[in-house]
Amino acid sequence: MLYKKIPVTVFISLALVMGGCSTLKGKKADDAANQNYPQGQGVQDADTTGADTNALSEQERLKAEALAEQQRAAEQQRTVEQQRVAEQERLKAEAANLLATRLVHFDYDSADLSGQDQRVLQAHVQYLKANASAKVLLAGHADERGTREYNMALGERRANAVQAFFVSNGVQSRQLDTVSFGKEKPLNNGTNEAAWAENRRVEIGYQQGAPR
Repeated sequence: MLYKKIPVTVFISLALVMGGCSTLKGKKADDAANQNYPQGQGVQDADTTGADTNALSEQERLKAEALAEQQRAAEQQRTVEQQRVAEQERLKAEAANLLATRLVHFDYDSADLSGQDQRVLQAHVQYLKANASAKVLLAGHADERGTREYNMALGERRANAVQAFFVSNGVQSRQLDTVSFGKEKPLNNGTNEAAWAENRRVEIGYQQGAPR
């Protein structure tokens, strides 16, 4: 065979040549890779991308928090407004109920106003002040006990007490008139304490501009 006659030195030379070519190819591949991706750039790009992603996530979180806070504030505002409207409606209904009450009552032989009576009268005060053309007649009454003359005077004292309350709270005196009927016009003709309590009263009679 011919290959047996090739000197050993030739084989060694061929091996060296082939090894050099492989090394050169590997170096060229590395050079090409380094040209495309300079040393460290891949890591830097990854870090930059991660930082950008984190920044975007933080911005989105802050936006979401701001939006949630705006929604909470808007909801609180709606709640406050609803409560305000509800309170106005409650006060309006309460005032209407008080205005519908046209009687205040007194203890035996007294012309002093009770706390509940003052609440009723205060509602009429507010109405009369808001409606300057409205006028009322304050009619004082007494129960059947005592003389006619005494009860006429007692009815007058009671009507005057209501008039004084109105005037002291800002109602114009020209809007008010008083009269006493004494024991002549009882609401209840009974002869017991319950009937007498009904009859000890002042009636608030609107002569003009009555509440509706």
